[in-house]
Amino acid sequence: MTLFLSGQPVCRRLLLLGVFCTAGLLSSCSNNSRTPIKLLRVARILPTNEKVTPVESSRSRKRLSSFQNNLWDVVPGLRIQPALYSEASVEAELERQTFSGLGPDLVMGDARVIQELSEAKLLDTVPITPEQRNAIAPGLLERVTNSRGEVTGLPVSQYIQLACFDKRRLKEPPATLALMSKQSGEGQVFGITQNFEDLYWSMSGYKAGSALVSSLRGQQPTAEQTQNLVRWLSWLRDASYQQNVMFLRNQATLRKQLIGGQLHWISCWTSQLPQLREAMKDNLGITSLPAGPAAPATPISKLQVWGLGRNSSARQRETAVELMQFIVQPWAQKTWSLRYRTNYPVNPAAATIINRQIPGIENLYIFKGKQEIKIGDEIVAAIDGNPRLAKTIQNIINDVIFGAKTPTKAAERLQTVLSPSS
Repeated sequence: MTLFLSGQPVCRRLLLLGVFCTAGLLSSCSNNSRTPIKLLRVARILPTNEKVTPVESSRSRKRLSSFQNNLWDVVPGLRIQPALYSEASVEAELERQTFSGLGPDLVMGDARVIQELSEAKLLDTVPITPEQRNAIAPGLLERVTNSRGEVTGLPVSQYIQLACFDKRRLKEPPATLALMSKQSGEGQVFGITQNFEDLYWSMSGYKAGSALVSSLRGQQPTAEQTQNLVRWLSWLRDASYQQNVMFLRNQATLRKQLIGGQLHWISCWTSQLPQLREAMKDNLGITSLPAGPAAPATPISKLQVWGLGRNSSARQRETAVELMQFIVQPWAQKTWSLRYRTNYPVNPAAATIINRQIPGIENLYIFKGKQEIKIGDEIVAAIDGNPRLAKTIQNIINDVIFGAKTPTKAAERLQTVLSPSS
């Protein structure tokens, strides 16, 4: 979370407080010396395949505590009661809590998990105000809108995919997939996860996403689009055969092996930079992902979303809504991104500020291929809204990586399962 207001002069805080009062973002701007406590139970969900560890639990509590303490000017009396869950356990745990009347007020996780919890009837839909709708990029709202047109959660920030490497072992990170293949043959060891969302950057380098989007729209992909998809799947198969390119199950394993020296380069997410920086210090290198033969790498973003729990009292719901109103405004979005440099804003106005203020932004936040980004968002929105489809696609990708299905057969199967008539 972000230290939104720390370090500001008292007069500045009072001025901000007055602005928020005028804007109606505070539930009360009272002269009473005693501020009522506003308790929010907050459940945070770790990314795919991550496990809850004592270290991660401590880190999460500290960040939520900082978030709480520095929002007292915005929501006086705010108290956060945090809990951390793995993606694998969260649905069963929230179901137990919700049915006993003790579920969380806010749930923080990526878009796909929030959609799944909403479909399981463990979250209330989010009433998006016109102000919030104007503050969030439209394509991002589509990723949290279900088939009934309901918004299942509020987009708050985005994690972006990068390449992380050990400067001691890899002097020059590969700018292209061809160079990656060459360097792997020379003894450099590369790590990639086999999860579909972690592989989109390589798909965009072949312009292979267009075939999937055409299928999603009920259209027949062109021969060229299908061929691009086959080429990308062929690259996956060929890369998996290379001795020094490792396809691993999850990001946690990649990070552990990069830190331990078994891997020299990995695909990573901005959310993981604090842990890597802490372990590797100045030896950590960060760069853009390698371009493909047809286009630069254009990673999708991992959308971070706030959902509303079902057991909130009227006061708790009011407090949660206050936070949601505040968190997507440009000032909050800008401060969050600049403070940690791990999140990219969902607010276009804040994104413009970030792009100006962070040196080397083109190397960190890669938003050049606008068409490829739109294609990626459409694919991810379909997968986020359909967990069964996500599993089917992942199984097809796994079959290609491990040689159980040819690229041509896999391309045909992907187009079939993505078609609305399937």
